[in-house]
Amino acid sequence: MTYPSASPRLSPQQRQRLGHVAVLYQPPSLPVMPLAGDIVRFGLIADPQYADAEPDLTHDLYYRHSLHKLSTAISQLNPLPLDFVVSLGDLVDRHWASYDALLPRYEALRHPHVAILGNHDAAVISDQLAAHQPALGLPKNYYQFHFAGYRFIVIDGNDISLYCNAGNGDDHQQARERLNELIARQQPQAQNWNGSVGQAQFAWLEHQLQQARAQRETVIVFGHYPLAPLQQHMLWNGEALTGLLCRYQVRAYFAGHDHRGGYIRIDNTDFITLKGMLDSADRTPFAVAELVDGLLTISGYGGEISRVLRPGASEAPERL
Repeated sequence: MTYPSASPRLSPQQRQRLGHVAVLYQPPSLPVMPLAGDIVRFGLIADPQYADAEPDLTHDLYYRHSLHKLSTAISQLNPLPLDFVVSLGDLVDRHWASYDALLPRYEALRHPHVAILGNHDAAVISDQLAAHQPALGLPKNYYQFHFAGYRFIVIDGNDISLYCNAGNGDDHQQARERLNELIARQQPQAQNWNGSVGQAQFAWLEHQLQQARAQRETVIVFGHYPLAPLQQHMLWNGEALTGLLCRYQVRAYFAGHDHRGGYIRIDNTDFITLKGMLDSADRTPFAVAELVDGLLTISGYGGEISRVLRPGASEAPERL
């Protein structure tokens, strides 16, 4: 079986239909060497979820504030010696027109950008592609890139989800069957706004981890949906992904989606969930991660938690 280094690129028809939005969902173009010698640094943003909509005061969600918050975060990240910046999904909340307001903010970002496809993004993009005749399927947005002895992997939790449309073949039906099975088992992640990694992507991911082990690369994985602990925002098959990542001793997994944020260490792998930028009228959470000799330091801004995560399972993380 042949395993591509990245998921299939957007088709010419998908690219045309998505227009200027298509550039967000491509692998980043990185410099040959890190900016700070042996240190790799990257920024982390989760769930701006912009919409031109009134705030949801019950849940403390301020959709219009996200444009200013995102500009604030980018202005603070730009002067830092970062190798790239990762947006962990849900750039928009609803409406295709939301991208028109959001993209100029990202155009101001001076660092290479990795954009994860969140569930809200997937819903908006899928609707845009489904309106084409015949329907164009939701892209599979998973890939990997190498940098400074690390293998960075982006997974797509919308692979098998209710966001798939008629252009995705039977993926939507598979998603309905998976969700119904979880509901029958009364699992907390049995929510229609979650999704899962499909069989082909799972096999691709394991192949990437095998290659990384053979090449002695440290692995960092990014996704929109948390994999652990078990809770209602978790990927439908998060437990299977958690087992896979721990089996290959992935250094860390970063996610968004659960706006409360969170952290858990399982075996030698740290699972970090970033707080949602959308939440609250004035807080602007984001972070900078630094990797050096296995030590992972997360510097939080705007209410995001700072942590020092040392390799090995014997030590509890230090909160700064």
